Amino acid sequence: MSSERTFFQRMEEFGFLGHIYDHLPPEFTAVFEIARILEMEDSALHKKLAPALRLPTLEHTRIREEVELFAPEVIVGEEYEADFIRNRRDVARIYSWQFALPDSVFDQRLAERMLWMPVSKAPKILPIQEIGESFSFDSRKQKVFVLFDTSASMRQHHRIQLAQAILIYFLERNKSDMGFISLRTFDDRVHSHHSATTPESYNALVRYILRITHLGNGTLLQNALLTALDEIATMEHLSGAEILVITDGAVSIDEALIRSRMDKDIKIHTIKIGHAKIFASDKMIDDLIFRGKFGNTKMMQDLLHQEHEIQHHLRHSEGHDKHHQYEQSLRYIHDQIRQQKDKLSEEFHKQYGHELERLSEVYIEIDDFDDAHLFRAEAEEIDDLEMLVASLEEDAEEFFTPEMTKKIAIMHEHINFLLKYETDPELCKRLEKIDERLRKLLMSAMNAEEDDTQHSALNAQHSSSVSLPMTDEDIRDLHFLLEFESKLGATQWRLLFRYLRKVVAKGVRRIFRK
Repeated sequence: MSSERTFFQRMEEFGFLGHIYDHLPPEFTAVFEIARILEMEDSALHKKLAPALRLPTLEHTRIREEVELFAPEVIVGEEYEADFIRNRRDVARIYSWQFALPDSVFDQRLAERMLWMPVSKAPKILPIQEIGESFSFDSRKQKVFVLFDTSASMRQHHRIQLAQAILIYFLERNKSDMGFISLRTFDDRVHSHHSATTPESYNALVRYILRITHLGNGTLLQNALLTALDEIATMEHLSGAEILVITDGAVSIDEALIRSRMDKDIKIHTIKIGHAKIFASDKMIDDLIFRGKFGNTKMMQDLLHQEHEIQHHLRHSEGHDKHHQYEQSLRYIHDQIRQQKDKLSEEFHKQYGHELERLSEVYIEIDDFDDAHLFRAEAEEIDDLEMLVASLEEDAEEFFTPEMTKKIAIMHEHINFLLKYETDPELCKRLEKIDERLRKLLMSAMNAEEDDTQHSALNAQHSSSVSLPMTDEDIRDLHFLLEFESKLGATQWRLLFRYLRKVVAKGVRRIFRK
């Protein structure tokens, strides 16, 4: 289980301490806090998601059994296969059963060089994928096609961070069993295709998932499903892929159309966040029923036909008794139409908006988080954070590296995220003190470089702290990590970059002196 002590380790795994190519998402450390809950095997969230957190159709022992059929080492020695003789001297080497052939047949085969003999050949070594914990492509492994909802409603209750944490946990838990990963996000359109076939592309996919910030209007789930089904059907490397849908949307899709595109082996698994519902309007239901698009169409059409006939007779009847009889018949038909319509409407409401649930082999609906409760730090967690800051301070006494600066920036963002939801005044003070220690740590490193150049050598002799030069990439990463709105303030922001320039210049001077 992750604790605050693993904060920097998880931030590194998530790519938040490196590979920074864009601004980090707002409140990105919420993913870490949610993942901590998800990884607790006794938590209600973990137990509820358990059926969807493991690939259900993958035979986990199949690949290992196949590997054990062949030795991965090169076989020493020779193998043999049957081949025809090449000259008369090979007769002594032919298979002995051929001497039992009639003389005429033996002589004819000898003349035509059709007698069989064993011939040595180099052994054929079958390449076998080594079993390991890291992700690697193997056509025998399970393929997964992920459809990830990025609609605007995912902003509510940190649903996007919850979805990211679930997906990352799913990928990490099953990465050694997955042979090909495909991903498409969808909102008001279906977005571009992302895939993983190597450890490098797997890590890039994880970084992409955790940096999703654009959320669009609409939830085109049907288009996303059709796109995935078409690609699975047409791309050989996706054959047999299972579809994982993560969404918060309540949408109606054409169930018959989706089933017509599904192969018998394709399975859909769905994780729905929240309890949003969708309801059909009365006008829509009336239109479907009266057009014979839903329910017992023959009974409704017969009633409508009878209504039309009675109305025709009623308009042309002259006698009072006859007119009264038609009116009673018409009232009875109207009652029958209303009863039939109410029955069909009730049935339609039960089915409408639940098509994805019926299409899914695994369908899990989870509650929204109580943000104020989930992200409120406990005393033990703050103890861990204080320990992390103490470790940074201890390391800074000897070396102040670019990596430490990134850690300070990441920790600063995390502390301010926790402060938004902390309600205990004493714990708030502790968090504020941790953030103050981080700012002092950064300021001490910057102030250490404010001395004149002529005193640098003397200071270096009497100080055990050494600042390592930052590369252009380090400075770029810090630009993305430290936002202008941060509590460091604009003045300290300018001071930080003045410090960075001095560090780089100092490193250049040392190089030229050598």
